[in-house]
Amino acid sequence: MDNIVAIAGIDVSKDKLDVHILPSNLVFTVERDRRGLADLVRRLRKAGVGEVALEASGDYERIVIEELEANGFVVHLLNPARVRLFAEAAGILAKTDPIDARVIALYCRHFPDKGLTRRPDNARKLGEFLTVRAMLHKIIAEARNRLEHLRDPDLRARTERTLADAKAQLKDIDAGMARVIAEDQAMAAKAKLVRSLVGAGPVLAANLLAGVPELGTIGRRQAARLCGVSPTDNKSGKGRRRSKLDGGRDQLRPVLHMVALAAMRSNPAVSAFAKRLSANGKPKLLIIAACARKIIVILNAMLRDQTLWRSPKAA
Repeated sequence: MDNIVAIAGIDVSKDKLDVHILPSNLVFTVERDRRGLADLVRRLRKAGVGEVALEASGDYERIVIEELEANGFVVHLLNPARVRLFAEAAGILAKTDPIDARVIALYCRHFPDKGLTRRPDNARKLGEFLTVRAMLHKIIAEARNRLEHLRDPDLRARTERTLADAKAQLKDIDAGMARVIAEDQAMAAKAKLVRSLVGAGPVLAANLLAGVPELGTIGRRQAARLCGVSPTDNKSGKGRRRSKLDGGRDQLRPVLHMVALAAMRSNPAVSAFAKRLSANGKPKLLIIAACARKIIVILNAMLRDQTLWRSPKAA
């Protein structure tokens, strides 16, 4: 037991942190504020904790990670969906904050290398811009839909002002994203490579830089999985169900599907690939998904080799 490294699982909520330490099964709760974090560090050190695990929880975990790493702890950031599946597999069906803290510690004990990759600060900042951008797009779509049915002049005027304001904010957000990328030399270089691909634009570049900053340093299969465009087999015995797309980061799949539609018209390599699939009788949705995956494979190779896109005719 003396050789076992103590692991703390922390369930993070808006106001408090529930902690479970293995193997001692020590449990306690602290507030999620500066005083509580200082108390957390003191108690973890007293318990001989070397590693800490917590789930991604809507960015509430960021201040906790920063404080723990500043004090020398090894921190594992876990995927909440995987932790929940682990709990169910272990027969832990009840769900409370203290139980979740214990499950997080158990998961980290069994799977120490299955944590999420932490994004660089600028990638996280870019992700915040993209979150607000998506919110503004929803506002714009909703305002346009309302204008189709509103008849009251005052309500129409209010909705038109909302629409105009959201459009103006969207331009500011796009300009802000461009600044974040331009101010980071590595990100700017990657964005230039991504945008050289016919069919790709600034929105795809920003989403990839924010959501998959490791693109170009990983294999093609892992890249496709992280972007949510890798089909998952669904076979058992003689059953052969249709594969489906699952997982991925930061809503990348919808963006990639839009890029795939554009590339199927304008990019010679993707267009030829789509035509071959169509000639083989593949359904349209499968063709779009396959083209999205091909785009990620191409971009991963371009970023790996640091080469701009060249069309097949020019190559």
